[in-house]
Amino acid sequence: MLECYRRINNNARQLANGSTMKRLRLPAFVLSLAFAAGPCIIPFFLQIPAAGQEPAADVGPDKIGGFTLVVIPDTQIYSYNDPSWRKSSREEVFMQMTKWIADNVHRHNIRFALHMGDIVTTYDRPEEWSRADKAMSLLDGIVPYCFTVGNHDLAMDGADVRDSNFFNQTFPYTRYQDQPWYGGRLENDDFLPRDNYDNSYHFFTAAGQKYLIVSLEVGPTDRMLDWADGVIARHPNHRVIVMTHSYMDGHDVRDGPGGYGYLPPGAVNTGEEIWQKLIRKHRSIFFVLNGHLANKDGHRGLLASRGDHGNRVYQLLSGEDYDGWLRLLHFVPAEDKIVVKTYSPWKPENPADQFQQYDFDLPGYRVDAAHDYELEYEH
Repeated sequence: MLECYRRINNNARQLANGSTMKRLRLPAFVLSLAFAAGPCIIPFFLQIPAAGQEPAADVGPDKIGGFTLVVIPDTQIYSYNDPSWRKSSREEVFMQMTKWIADNVHRHNIRFALHMGDIVTTYDRPEEWSRADKAMSLLDGIVPYCFTVGNHDLAMDGADVRDSNFFNQTFPYTRYQDQPWYGGRLENDDFLPRDNYDNSYHFFTAAGQKYLIVSLEVGPTDRMLDWADGVIARHPNHRVIVMTHSYMDGHDVRDGPGGYGYLPPGAVNTGEEIWQKLIRKHRSIFFVLNGHLANKDGHRGLLASRGDHGNRVYQLLSGEDYDGWLRLLHFVPAEDKIVVKTYSPWKPENPADQFQQYDFDLPGYRVDAAHDYELEYEH
């Protein structure tokens, strides 16, 4: 029966992606289909959407252990909420992003939402933190989520001085420490406040595999990398995802020594330094995620490197343009692949409100090669 579902999923995917559907702009309708799958024939319903509509969830992955991680790129301009500054600087965008995640947790089997930092624009402006709290609260009790602290989320008053009091007042570790997915934190990272949530780790299980998420604040110090090294070493049976605010730049390469800019002054590690000191050393690390920048034209913000143990590590930038874009990582273990999608659930009252203009209406998917592709999944 499992093989039947696999074949059904492949056939359905081919039909939905076929040239006929690319040529036609039809209203959504439902076809009753029956696919021959080896020795069995299984009837089911496949909804084929019109152009611009969100496609129906795949039939196969949910049946055979597929799951999704949602990457939330920088939300700073939505929290700022001033369209006169940037057209899509609207609280409603942030709200619609997290509402979509909460509404689709079962449909897409969403196991975690990962915020890439720069939650706000102005670190000490309470109304921005209030808007961020309102949006992220839609996930409470529904979808586990965590943050990496970005440069806009910190006060940086001179070399080796950082203060994340507003982040920790809004999203304190005590808000999450009783959740089954909460792992722990670096209690004192030598910055303010002394008892903080800026570097943390969390767990989830999917498709029979245990996963560990390690979150590092922007420009992590050697002390933070040493802490992360110890956390990963203590969990050798977990597949590991590392997230930090600044790591990849927009040209498919790691951020070199000195950094792109806007990093905390003083002792910091940039993308290449994080790779050399931490990522490459661990067999269990297979993904590094960051925000901070948008992809440059013609680039995916993606780099695949081999660690010291021969393990492949995908490093992915998701600092999308500011129109409510989410990065969806659909894991399909039965087919040894990760399907990467880029979707915005925002429905602007007027397309003129968008940060950019597209050749399709929002909400919708970006289907160009930089935003819609598949990765091989070694597991």
